[in-house]
Amino acid sequence: MKKGTVLTLGFLGLIAAFSVIIISTGSKYECEVCIFYNGFDVCQKVEGMEKSDTVQTGISTACAYAANGRTESMECGMTPPTKVECKEL
Repeated sequence: MKKGTVLTLGFLGLIAAFSVIIISTGSKYECEVCIFYNGFDVCQKVEGMEKSDTVQTGISTACAYAANGRTESMECGMTPPTKVECKEL
């Protein structure tokens, strides 16, 4: 086999191994986060590795639907969620 072929196969093998590792570790938490802001009651389901980060992502995602503009998005992000339910996957 040529040197280039061996290097290519080795590189593809590393990418495949890395992909399997990423897929197998996956998300650790699934949270449903609800907020009430600006007359909207919005709930979002999100997944993540750390519980606190997953909840914050849920708040940010829900606020994207309820807030208009940067100021409202910031205010919404500081609003305590009305519901947070998390489970380990």
